[in-house]
Amino acid sequence: MNTVNRAYIYIIFTIIASLCISTAWAGNNNKGKKDKNAQVAADIQPDPVARKSLPDRHPAPLAMPLFAASPATQQRGRGTGGSEAHGIDVSHYQGRINWDEVARDRRVTYVYLKATEGVNTIDDTYSYNFNECKRVGLKVGSYLFFRPHLSAKSQFDLFVSRVNTKKQDLLPVIDVEVIRGVSVSVMQARLLELCDLFEKEYGKKPIIYTGKNFYNKYIYSNSRLRAYKYFIAAYSFIEPDLYDDNDYVMWQYSATGSVRGIRGNVDMSRFVGRHSIKDILY
Repeated sequence: MNTVNRAYIYIIFTIIASLCISTAWAGNNNKGKKDKNAQVAADIQPDPVARKSLPDRHPAPLAMPLFAASPATQQRGRGTGGSEAHGIDVSHYQGRINWDEVARDRRVTYVYLKATEGVNTIDDTYSYNFNECKRVGLKVGSYLFFRPHLSAKSQFDLFVSRVNTKKQDLLPVIDVEVIRGVSVSVMQARLLELCDLFEKEYGKKPIIYTGKNFYNKYIYSNSRLRAYKYFIAAYSFIEPDLYDDNDYVMWQYSATGSVRGIRGNVDMSRFVGRHSIKDILY
């Protein structure tokens, strides 16, 4: 093989090797970017709460041995504390509910109903559900789905236009799980304004419902907000931990509960630790 041919072969080999190295580097680099982007996306994903109209893969809550009520608990009836006392929250997503059947489910000790969302959305099942809960003797309260990009006062006004605060059994709940369109400081300021309006109306502080991740990312940094009672959503077998180890009253442990009288999935929760129904009574 002459010198010219060797030179050509060397050049071709060098080009091929360079292309292989470049392709491999680009693939690894893109994989790194994808992994990093996936991690960032996971960090900012909202908690899987209020997805009542979507299928959910979380475990059926009442099949969890940790939460199974004993026969003794069933005999004692409603009003017990801690993990033995379960509750539900419902909205129009559950459709028409047979509350006589729900009342026969000894596991259900309290009910929260969605009343309003933002400044112009009214849950059209609220009045029926509220009146039925009162009729069958279930402890019932109401919640507002908070939209931080809208006026706190307007959201509060819509809520009190639909909710008779004097007939409530339970403290009101503010459902906080989105921040789209505003800064953290604006969200916190409007939430505090809304909390103040509720406290003035009820004479007691409202309960804040949120996901574990949302609390850790957007709420715990504000010392005033940490002073409220919390209703924490985290779908797992283990009670969630908050960054600041803040105590919370209730834990929503699944969105796929099954309760007689309700078609399809329903959000399930229970009291945590020493807490009981007394902590949420109005």
